[in-house]
Amino acid sequence: MSSLDPRSNATTHQSFVDWDELSGLDRVVAIRQAGPNMLLVETKDGREVRITAWFERHTGRYIAEFDKLMTINNGGQQLRVWALTPAYAKCVSDDLVSCLEAAILEVDKPVY
Repeated sequence: MSSLDPRSNATTHQSFVDWDELSGLDRVVAIRQAGPNMLLVETKDGREVRITAWFERHTGRYIAEFDKLMTINNGGQQLRVWALTPAYAKCVSDDLVSCLEAAILEVDKPVY
């Protein structure tokens, strides 16, 4: 399986983003790895987005899914939950790293 660290993948494509310093991104302030195919992304405007790259065996490609962290009220108690969001364009790639990179760039765009 591919590494999440783009520097360790010999077939990594050229990127205009410094993934260590996050330079080249306008809105993303933090990226945390939550698993081999999952990232947590925090933006300047307070959005918290979970990106999961799923491998589809029948296509042989990775597809990113986006969840946002939101607060709901349940019986007077506030709960923070992850909920699927359609706010971002579908990201599909042949490899895990490219899929996650494309998804981060999608989160970096403004959301209206």
